[in-house]
Amino acid sequence: MKLYTLIALSALGLAACAKEPTDARRDTTIQTPTQTEAALATGFAQSADSAAQRAGAPLPRLLDLFFAELRAHPNPEARALLEQSRALADSGRAARQAGDDAAARAYWIAAHETLFDAIVLVLPNAYERTGGVVDDILARITAALGDREAPRIRQALELVRRVRAEAATAAATDEGHALALNMRALEILKRLHEHLDHPGGQGLPGDQGREPPPDGPGGRP
Repeated sequence: MKLYTLIALSALGLAACAKEPTDARRDTTIQTPTQTEAALATGFAQSADSAAQRAGAPLPRLLDLFFAELRAHPNPEARALLEQSRALADSGRAARQAGDDAAARAYWIAAHETLFDAIVLVLPNAYERTGGVVDDILARITAALGDREAPRIRQALELVRRVRAEAATAAATDEGHALALNMRALEILKRLHEHLDHPGGQGLPGDQGREPPPDGPGGRP
């Protein structure tokens, strides 16, 4: 059992932020974005979402591929990780219903990480493929932004670069966690306009502690 799962079960309060980059913490000095910058970020986010969908990179699309491959080529280790992820997600739901939001976050972060461990066993190119999609979208947005005065967009894009750098480092020893970071970066780009005030903030898209991972197509196969 990996460290993040142990943390989720025995040190829930600490685990709630253990996997989140320090840049995700609230910066109260950031001001409200101008309407022009917000509109620009919304356009970039829509383009990012379209590009990600075409590449089959968002998590629901990735899960479609994962379950199709798992049905065609059963993998007991991946199946066991999948069930562990679901158990962690259910524990998070129970914690949320009990009013313990910190525990729910810890369980859901661990549930995502465990699911991504299962995915890379079945789809060994998932980390490289999703990383390529993130890098391509990031390059396109950067080029389209040009020399516009958009400091909040640039701050959010810099966060994406740091998350991708962290993913590249993690890939050498923990490809499941590297995939988790890629998916976090992708969600930030897809919802860029929501990250202008507090890039990477808790509860925003890309925060894997805000909700449990989705089930497979059609429920829980």
